[in-house]
Amino acid sequence: MSEGFRAEGLRLRREQDELAVWCAGSQGPRVLLVQGTGTVGASWQAQVAGLAGDHQVVWFDHRGIGASGQLRGQVSVEAMAGDCVAVLDAMGWQTAHVVGHSLGGIVAQEVARQEPRRVLSLGLISTAWAGRSVFFGMGPRGPGLSLRMKIGPEAARWRAFAAMALSRASLARLGETRRSRCCGPRSVSLLATPPIVRRHVAALLRHRGGSMAALETIPTLILTGAEDLIVDTRLSEVLARKIPGARLERAAGAGHAIVLELPELVNTRLREHFAAAEVRLAIRG
Repeated sequence: MSEGFRAEGLRLRREQDELAVWCAGSQGPRVLLVQGTGTVGASWQAQVAGLAGDHQVVWFDHRGIGASGQLRGQVSVEAMAGDCVAVLDAMGWQTAHVVGHSLGGIVAQEVARQEPRRVLSLGLISTAWAGRSVFFGMGPRGPGLSLRMKIGPEAARWRAFAAMALSRASLARLGETRRSRCCGPRSVSLLATPPIVRRHVAALLRHRGGSMAALETIPTLILTGAEDLIVDTRLSEVLARKIPGARLERAAGAGHAIVLELPELVNTRLREHFAAAEVRLAIRG
């Protein structure tokens, strides 16, 4: 993590499992960050560093991922949303802005369905309405790169993952060391822990979307990279059409890992989104 704030950790018991949770910041709007498939919570490091000075931020590792305990319980979008609610409870937060990336964005929508009054706003990044749609909406380069992630030497598999997660511009701009920081083992457990990844993928395949009624009154920002090979940007457009009033932005020069590729843009848009939602809530009283 970057300097300038102090992250505090706690352990949260969830049924048979244990979650590793961290928080930073002592004042300002409260923000819950939810990451994607096979990704550790530290993948939000650029957002935590950019927000923690004047926001209260909490993030965690999904069950079976990173510093969280070995998985024994369920893996489903609904169960992961329940984990998010448990994190809010552990923090003593009645409400928060909820931001999710990829699978985390689908989980964030489920949090809003389960506890709509606790969600001040939604930030949905590189994500879709239904987990199942991600697999059937993948672009033509996706399946080939996905196969290369599963075979061959480990270094080659990580390079294939970077090519899938990052835009061409980012691949050209970032050297091998910086690409590894963005999409290597320290931030992504995707290749290192295949059993839990398979269970996350199965959870996505089972997820067929849900009612959007609870989301209709929640201010929603949708961000997508124009070169996203994992969650096709068209799926984010479908999501935007399903949420009245949602704001959609497609970022040029970014792929699926937009939170790492264009952190300043993401942080600026999130700040603006949180501030607008807070003003709206203040006006409503």
